[in-house]
Amino acid sequence: MKEMKNKVIAAAVTLSMLLPAGTSHVGAAKSSAKMLKSEMPIEVLYNARKIVFDVKPKMVDGTVLVPVRYVSEKLQATVTKQGSTILVVIGDKKIELTIGSKVADINGKIVTLPQPAIVENGRTLVPIRVISEGLGVSVRWDEVARFVWVGNEDVPKVEDVAELVDIKPFLPYYKGFEAFLDPYRTGKPATKAYVLNYSDFPVIINESIYYRWELVKDADGNQYIKSTTTQGGAMGTGLTFLSKGYKLRDRLERSRYRESINAFRIHYYSIVYGSDLDSIGDTNYSNFKIENVNYIGIKDTVGMNPAPILVDNPFQ
Repeated sequence: MKEMKNKVIAAAVTLSMLLPAGTSHVGAAKSSAKMLKSEMPIEVLYNARKIVFDVKPKMVDGTVLVPVRYVSEKLQATVTKQGSTILVVIGDKKIELTIGSKVADINGKIVTLPQPAIVENGRTLVPIRVISEGLGVSVRWDEVARFVWVGNEDVPKVEDVAELVDIKPFLPYYKGFEAFLDPYRTGKPATKAYVLNYSDFPVIINESIYYRWELVKDADGNQYIKSTTTQGGAMGTGLTFLSKGYKLRDRLERSRYRESINAFRIHYYSIVYGSDLDSIGDTNYSNFKIENVNYIGIKDTVGMNPAPILVDNPFQ
């Protein structure tokens, strides 16, 4: 009897992996509420890797301001401050500006900035134009992902940044859902897993760029993961929630909310979903929280490699 039950569960898991995005599960809560607009924090990337700041970049009347010292030092420029004057030098390039003034001297040319340099919590923030024009480096503002790209935009593949580790410590997360470890039904389940930190984003998985995740809510107060990618096609790659003390939770993209903006595809995944009542027998499914999750699995593979892609939960 127990063996038959396990077979039924495995069959159900396999079927869920084949269902198209947005397919309704029995018991799934229905909502016509629209997603509430959110403002993702601005991130600055140098050569496609995030720069960590103690004071975040900000938008002021349509102009993005970034901490000048952090970005300049990534470019191996020297930054000195004398009173309210900031001097940035690299080779024969020089930027001189004054805090609170829109006038700057960029390589001997007096220019008017859209916003003056400001000080926040001891850090000087300047318009990205100062970095671009003054230090001769490519700088681009990406409004959809809310990224400031500095330098090249060569996003690495997941296998080049993730750690490939033994699957054994993660097997308890998959108890009763072992089919997820053999997505191609080869009879040879995964023996390794790719483990990512969220700071490793953006990454390329199967030729699609995963830029960033954030938590958002709809007008009914339901919570979702918003995933900004370039992943096209009719079906958004699903996610799995892996938690100690909880059964694995499978999440398909809620296709009714999907957004397409130029090359971007933005997918939404429910945190609480009624299908958990039927698929895993959780009568308290409505109390599940994203903070309970240890790893968020991306239901994709590296080529034909079945190794799961696991992201250390950034929402804990």
